Amino acid sequence: MDLRATGPAQATSARPRRRGARLRGENPLKRPGQPLVTARWVEVEGVRARVLEAGEGPVLLLLASMLVRGRTYLPLIRRLARHFRVLTVELPGSGRSARVRRPWTLSAYARWTARFVEQLRLGRVLLVGHSNSGGVALLMAARYGASVDRLVLADTIGARRKRSIPRVVAARMLDGLLELGLDLRAWWHILYNVLRHPRSFFHQVKVGSLAALLHRAPRVRMPTLLAWGHRDHTMPLSCAERLLTLLPRARLYIGAGSHDWLVTDSREFTRAVLEFASTPA
Repeated sequence: MDLRATGPAQATSARPRRRGARLRGENPLKRPGQPLVTARWVEVEGVRARVLEAGEGPVLLLLASMLVRGRTYLPLIRRLARHFRVLTVELPGSGRSARVRRPWTLSAYARWTARFVEQLRLGRVLLVGHSNSGGVALLMAARYGASVDRLVLADTIGARRKRSIPRVVAARMLDGLLELGLDLRAWWHILYNVLRHPRSFFHQVKVGSLAALLHRAPRVRMPTLLAWGHRDHTMPLSCAERLLTLLPRARLYIGAGSHDWLVTDSREFTRAVLEFASTPA
């Protein structure tokens, strides 16, 4: 797979470009009585990304939404790490990962993520995508299914019937009012992306509002969990219902929260994932 002709090779990095993947440790993120979370750098095809790693066991690959940061998911990471080896990726063009010269498409992200799994020899992973990164996860599962054992799509983009940027932004603001605790803790994660990756950030706002991915759903052949917040206005429950009719092996779990309920209600989300992972395919 050669990414240089498809977009990802246009990422910028202060370090020399090298083939393959390289991990270097950073200071651990510690909390007494909780699983240790370690921040690492991973370089795939010359494009560097930041990865948070915690726990042992089967690999769960969590793709952070490109509008926030990996740290936004720390409450969820610590819960999941009691049962899985959790790798949380800040995709290029977001967080502390490499800046990109021009915004990537969802397809380019899917290709890069498949290469990430291959080069780190992770085998077949339990892949979790949320919001914008859910679009990446869906495309990766559809196109590179050999890398994905099971798929979890949490309030993902791409299935909205009425797609418009003002409509989705307004809905997201409403969901923010329902998630004030998370907003107070993580508002600066969004600001960080705006300042460090402005072109990518606003491109992702557009992509999240206008993406149409329903036609890709029938190609997803592995067991899939649609984990959706009942009060999600950004990507309403009707989006999950549309996906459910098209995904060949899907089931739906409805949580009590809003668009980011996997973080605000991490206990319930973890329970849903554990039940899904333990059910025979």
